[in-house]
Amino acid sequence: MDAFTLYAESYRLSVAGETLDIIKQDDRYIVYHGSEPLLTPRGSEFSFETERMACLVTTDLMTGGAPNRLAAPLLFAFQRDVFEKEGDPLIGSWDRILSADPFVTLKTTGNFGSKPYDPEHPHFPVAFIILSGLIRSVNGFVSSAMGEVILEENDQYPFPALLRSGYSRLESREKVVVQALGGLHQSGVVMPFLLLSGFISPLEYTRGLVALRISEKEKAREILLDVARARDYLECSGQPAAMARQTARIIREGESETVEFKSTLRWDIRAGKTNPAVERACLKTIAAFLNSDGGTLLIGVRDDGSVEGIESDKFVNDDKFLLHLWTLIRTSMGTDVSPYIRTTLEKTDERTVCIVQVSRSNRPVFLRQPGFDEEFYIRVGPSSNAMDISEALEQVNNDVILAGNLDPSSVFYFGSEEEVTAQTLSLMDRTSGHRNFVPSSGCDIPPHTSVRNLDAFYAAVRKSREGS
Repeated sequence: MDAFTLYAESYRLSVAGETLDIIKQDDRYIVYHGSEPLLTPRGSEFSFETERMACLVTTDLMTGGAPNRLAAPLLFAFQRDVFEKEGDPLIGSWDRILSADPFVTLKTTGNFGSKPYDPEHPHFPVAFIILSGLIRSVNGFVSSAMGEVILEENDQYPFPALLRSGYSRLESREKVVVQALGGLHQSGVVMPFLLLSGFISPLEYTRGLVALRISEKEKAREILLDVARARDYLECSGQPAAMARQTARIIREGESETVEFKSTLRWDIRAGKTNPAVERACLKTIAAFLNSDGGTLLIGVRDDGSVEGIESDKFVNDDKFLLHLWTLIRTSMGTDVSPYIRTTLEKTDERTVCIVQVSRSNRPVFLRQPGFDEEFYIRVGPSSNAMDISEALEQVNNDVILAGNLDPSSVFYFGSEEEVTAQTLSLMDRTSGHRNFVPSSGCDIPPHTSVRNLDAFYAAVRKSREGS
């Protein structure tokens, strides 16, 4: 805490009103002041993994940021100049800092170590409720962390050890924010840590400082702004990088029951043209994940884990790619599957990968892609296997209605009366004994379909029902 306070007091970097540039070099985004990279007070470059983080810091620098508050440039400079060059400054003063933290004192001695409002004070009832809520959050952290740390049976006060363990698992940028909030607000370690770990909200954090009489009520707005800036810093610096690391890990571990790679969405690389069969390969994987335990499809990644990139699909832009993908999903599986599917785009090796994250659907999902037979897919090991309608009926509860179709194009439109009759009777035979099955055409009957073929379909259904 002291290290951040001292650094912030000596921080001098005034470029407000001046023009800065963001230049990409290799895989980094570097802020330039004139012809030279902009440097922190101790000589580190303002260099970032993501353009989003570079923009956040640069706009703060050009507009003057927030003097003496938690602006992104100050947090970044402290992380580079102190954390990465000298190590975590909190480690050497951990015991001293914890001994002054009101919640550590409470968990080890039974009181806050400071004097909140007296019972006679008009603010006492509200402060009592606020602090009671914070104590519950502290106890919630203890309960969740107890299984992650091996403690001695005779350890009378395990809270400091649990807190140290939780802090050690934070990333450097998160430790920076803990120290920045603790130093600027004099809030100790526990409250900033609980805030970052999701055990308390920004408003609970702010009200806690006022209830403990660490801060004045009039400063609540400034404190909330500090917290918002700190969270912006974490979100802009961490999310894309974390996603990139996660995607790299998925690619490295390879295909499995819950992971599959596809080089493209629609482009047949060998034939050099679009191919509906390539689209179907992606769709059947998504359908299989929906009917199984979910999974992740990476479009733009070859079977060997090398990156092809969705650029090979030759769409005008990324938005057109996503629009085409979602149109395929909705028209072939139904619009109600949308809540179970998430799509994101990510740059990997200078190419774009589409990440399709799929959860298990609450209903059986049949793949009804125009030009192909209707099929029901599930995951079997690292592949997506089609199930016959009779097999699908064995997988679902009797109170779930399944509609099995005859292809509206190849059977109803182009087929003869005899072919429609034979196909319908075969379908009814395979599904006999299942009262939750409804024969159907799957989707709209093509215009100008022969009425005789429709009559043949209904006659075959009646014949099958009467026979059963």
